[in-house]
Amino acid sequence: MLAAALPGAGQIYNKKYWKLPILYAGFGVCTYFIADNTKNYHEWKNAYVASADGNPTTVPSIDPLKYNLNKGQELYHRWLDISYMCLAGVYILQIIDANVDAHLFYYDVSRNLSMNIHPSLISTGQISAGIGIEFHF
Repeated sequence: MLAAALPGAGQIYNKKYWKLPILYAGFGVCTYFIADNTKNYHEWKNAYVASADGNPTTVPSIDPLKYNLNKGQELYHRWLDISYMCLAGVYILQIIDANVDAHLFYYDVSRNLSMNIHPSLISTGQISAGIGIEFHF
């Protein structure tokens, strides 16, 4: 629940401090791409509007003869949407990570847990060779 309220709080609660730089680097990268794609989208959108408004006094900042302004605008809009989805993905993954880590915090990994694989004989009307698996708790 802490990870959902404040990103990184679940990792701190689970004492997995080494995950925090990775987590906040993911948020930082997503935020950078959101800001960059927003700036580029608005630049291409304004150039498209300036070239399509029919007013000869407005000059687009990007040459409409050299670039397809509508395609550029759509491209940056798509990348902006992907950037937001990546930010949501990092947020959801950190919640899942904190939840799984909290559930496995008290998991017993002592020497009393073991699995042995050995050859064995299997009797199914006739005796045949097989592999036996034993679990010890």
